[in-house]
Order: sequence, then structure tokens, then C-alpha cells
Amino acid sequence: MTNYITEWKQKELLAKVSGDVINGMEAACQFAKAHAQAHAPVGTGLMKARITHKITARGKSITGYVGVFKNSGAFYAQFVELGTSKMAARPFLRPAVFGNAKKIMKLVAGGK
Repeated sequence: MTNYITEWKQKELLAKVSGDVINGMEAACQFAKAHAQAHAPVGTGLMKARITHKITARGKSITGYVGVFKNSGAFYAQFVELGTSKMAARPFLRPAVFGNAKKIMKLVAGGK
């Protein structure tokens, strides 16, 4: 009987922790999305509006993505972010994530 109780509690704990991590990931993605939108170059209203996020959970891995995704109507976002041979890069996504890594990790961990 003890094994069933222990197994149930482990599953309950895993579900609780997974839910907490997903909630933290949602908060972190919302933060990064808002930062990217605030720092996207002026004159790119469609691109700013198309910055979004998604969260995937597979097995023991939970991943958050922030960006301008395919078929969003703002295909040029990659050229703005990375630049071209004729246009300097004007990054807004990478600084939103990497420039706020400590804050994002705190949010994923459930902090504010």
C-alpha cells in the first residue's frame, strides 16, 4: 500500500511542479515579449504587433519561445533583427531575452 501512496504523491508533486514551471515560463515569456515590443525599431508597427510567444512541454522539458513566427505577415523581422548585407542589424528580440536573463530566470523560478 505504501508504494501506491508514494507513487501517487510523486505524480501529484510532479504535476504541481510542472504547473508552477509553466506558469513561470508564461510570466517570463510575457516579460520578454513586452520588452521586445517596447524596443522594436520605430516604424515597424506590424512587426511589433506580431511579436508573440509560445510554450511547449515535451517529456521533462518545458521551453518558451518569443519571436515573430512564420506566417505572421512580418517576414522581414529576421532582417531587422540580424541585418543584411545592405542594412545594419537592429536587434530587439535577442536583447529582450539575453539582456534580461537574470530577471527571466527569476520569473521562470516563480519570482517576481
